[in-house]
Amino acid sequence: MATHTDLRGRHRTVYLNGKFAARPISGVERVATERVRSLDRLGPSPAVRWVLLCPPGSSPPRLQHIQIRHVGVPGLPLHLWEQLVLPWAARAGLLLNLTGSAPYLARSQACFIHDAAVFDVPAVYTVLFRGWYRHLFRRHARRKTPLFTVSAFSQQRLSASLGTPVHRITVVPNGGDHLDAHAADPPALQSLGIEGLPYFIALSNGSRAKNLAGIVQAFARVATRHPVHLVIVGQPNHRVFGRIAQDAGTAQVIHVGRVSDGVLKALMGDAVALVFPSLYEGFGLPALEAMSCGCPVVASNVAALPEVCGPAALYADPDSVADIAQAMEQVLVDPDLRQRLRAAGHRRVAAFRWEDSARLLLDRLGPRPPEGPLAPAAGGLHG
Repeated sequence: MATHTDLRGRHRTVYLNGKFAARPISGVERVATERVRSLDRLGPSPAVRWVLLCPPGSSPPRLQHIQIRHVGVPGLPLHLWEQLVLPWAARAGLLLNLTGSAPYLARSQACFIHDAAVFDVPAVYTVLFRGWYRHLFRRHARRKTPLFTVSAFSQQRLSASLGTPVHRITVVPNGGDHLDAHAADPPALQSLGIEGLPYFIALSNGSRAKNLAGIVQAFARVATRHPVHLVIVGQPNHRVFGRIAQDAGTAQVIHVGRVSDGVLKALMGDAVALVFPSLYEGFGLPALEAMSCGCPVVASNVAALPEVCGPAALYADPDSVADIAQAMEQVLVDPDLRQRLRAAGHRRVAAFRWEDSARLLLDRLGPRPPEGPLAPAAGGLHG
């Protein structure tokens, strides 16, 4: 794993972009929340002073050691807050952007870019969304903004897409143990009408890359031979991904929308398996979440999922409905296989801890004593 971006010795105050705290928890917002919490759990740092900058009215996580500041005026659209208010509020230090989104004109910043999907699978995004992020990411590359990502797969794809050397993109993997802090909510299964029923679970945010159509078609084949249900969790994000048809067309498919962590943990803990044959993933956090809950995983054999899941998943070709259906049926009818996948999943998720991720990030950001007059490195930090 190449991790060569070095920001040490240049800033002691690191401002965290808290735009995520004003948005519903999903995908990168989840990762940003857990990253901030894990940094906070490290306690006060002699190397870095953290400050979380949030829009007015947002709901940041509860923190003990990281200072929280709400900056700007209420009612300002989030994009304008990020582009105008945030860089001014962070002008005295380094601004660390956690979700890919970042100010265009911030003087000194570093950015997490979770994947190269706007280049690799542009059709899943709206024209405006992919146009803006392609331009923003290319600007980061031209101005040598320090970049972080979450997997070796994303590191390689971003390097190719941006024409940036691999060593300029630091890999800081996500953790997978955040649901450990939440109690499962088993009564929710009864209220959803699935208590005691065998079911698969799938997650969808409306992106074609999640392959919901393939999941539903594969499930339809399995359901003709077995009494089983499919529970789909998530709320489509039409602003980012546009509108696509998601009508499952059968009572055996249950859409439950956005759920709490307790309900998600209960759903995963009681499911036959998570079905996660994505066409593209820069990391694949739901697979680790399922493993942490003791849920077997049927995953895609492409993109970052083999890197993240390792030997702890049953793999399928995401472009083959027959292959997905075969994997689903295999895990459904074989209790020994499910048990092996659960055991392997527990071992796998233990290698992805948020505390380790936080320590790695702190090591990349923390200052070191200068050996002489401090001069900006080539490219600097000006983005």
